[in-house]
Amino acid sequence: MDSVVNSQRLSDSSIDLNEKLRTSIYLKKDAYLKIDSLIKLTGTNQSRNDIIESAIDFYFGYSTSQHNQDYLCGVFGSKIEGLVNNLATRISKSNFRNAVESDMITRMLATVFEIDRNKYDKLRAKAIQDVKRMNGSIDILEAVNESEEDIR
Repeated sequence: MDSVVNSQRLSDSSIDLNEKLRTSIYLKKDAYLKIDSLIKLTGTNQSRNDIIESAIDFYFGYSTSQHNQDYLCGVFGSKIEGLVNNLATRISKSNFRNAVESDMITRMLATVFEIDRNKYDKLRAKAIQDVKRMNGSIDILEAVNESEEDIR
């Protein structure tokens, strides 16, 4: 049987996958020199056919792994994006609830202590300075120990 490659022979399932088929390829002289240098480098008795087959196997593995990597990056990227969006929504809702509670407490305190607008503005300015100075963390004991002279 003729072992020349054609589309009919490639689609023939009776031919073993490891059976060698003959084909013609045209390569530049430089490619042949590279193949021969690979044979010398490996120190084996490989033929040019073996080197070309190894190169095809390597390139096939490289190309399919790139495809798989691109696919997995897309899948994981989408999953992580969904998780981050879900977390951002939860944090936003939590911040909204905290802001509502904080506003309610502020209004109750202002009502109980009968704080006028001027006193409120002074308290707010003092709070902003303290938060900036403490980098967001407030020491409750320090706040309690401060006298009302700072407010007046």
